[in-house]
Amino acid sequence: MSKTKPIRVEYQTLVIIWFLLLISQVLFLVAVYLLRPALFPFDTSRSFLGDNPYVTIAFAALAFIFFILSFVLGRQHMRRAVQDQDAGCVQTGLVLGCALSEVASIFGMILAILFEHPYFYLWIVLGTLGILLHFPRKGNLDAAMFKAN
Repeated sequence: MSKTKPIRVEYQTLVIIWFLLLISQVLFLVAVYLLRPALFPFDTSRSFLGDNPYVTIAFAALAFIFFILSFVLGRQHMRRAVQDQDAGCVQTGLVLGCALSEVASIFGMILAILFEHPYFYLWIVLGTLGILLHFPRKGNLDAAMFKAN
């Protein structure tokens, strides 16, 4: 990100990046629907752990770890952006946070496609929630672009 661009343009760029990463969550659902349409009646009569309880537990734990890690690393980049007055760190923090949140959705896709897990959508919901919570804030960009006098 350049210091010569107006903040409005920089912020619009962040929002567009965020929106495209959010749309990828819909594409994950479409991919699962095309590959495993039998999972979409959302059969809740099956056990949450499914046929592979260890895989389900491991994927759930990893999804939560990546979800939390997305906020920790995203905040670190925002703090660094303000400290170094580097608006590029704001964009890096946004992309990193959204990408780490998206890992939970990818675990859901793996559960759906490879293991036919009936509750795969919970992982996709977690990933989507993470991306929604990473919505870019204009205040972060303001703080990173202007030094306090």
